[in-house]
Amino acid sequence: MLPDFGDLIKCPYCGEEKILMSLMSGNTFGAEYWSDGKRIAPSLPEVSFVQKCKHCGKYYVTSRQEVQTSDKYSSETGNLTYQEWKEAYCQFKEEGIDAEDMVGVKIRLVQAYNDYYHRNKNTTTPSDEEYRFIARILINDIINCYNLEDFLLLKAEFYREANEMEKCKEVLAEYAQNGIENEYAKFYRDLKDRVERGDNIVFRREM
Repeated sequence: MLPDFGDLIKCPYCGEEKILMSLMSGNTFGAEYWSDGKRIAPSLPEVSFVQKCKHCGKYYVTSRQEVQTSDKYSSETGNLTYQEWKEAYCQFKEEGIDAEDMVGVKIRLVQAYNDYYHRNKNTTTPSDEEYRFIARILINDIINCYNLEDFLLLKAEFYREANEMEKCKEVLAEYAQNGIENEYAKFYRDLKDRVERGDNIVFRREM
């Protein structure tokens, strides 16, 4: 991983400046790939899709801001906590941001939920209310709102995480009808095994 001069961006609400990490090069050696679509690559960290302004507390989509090159290096990625992703989701929903950006927010909200309750080995168990909130995001805000026909295994995974096991089985059967691609065969088998066991927890994929 080779750092570059940081990217200088400004909060679109108050103008507060922030210098974000920029890389000249990196690699995916030792990367983890998860069933909810998240990749964790120690040698290729990613700047958060959404930033929180430290001055005014507002959230904004990183890629929508004008970027200038700083004369300083930075390791700042602006990663958000699960609670912050919930706040960002509520803000953007009220503001009515670009639909493509919003689906990115929703998927990362689900991933942040999995980070907090499952991926980071947190012993905290989500409340029924918290789980229902995420299940509604998965079903109503992602699956029912966006065309995932080119991403059937991810669609099946989202049904599984929402505990809609019969729906998950239907999507897996639809995927298998067109032939199981070698690259995704293990993921398909792991999904099928877990849904048969009634397991709705995110898992690390074996590549």
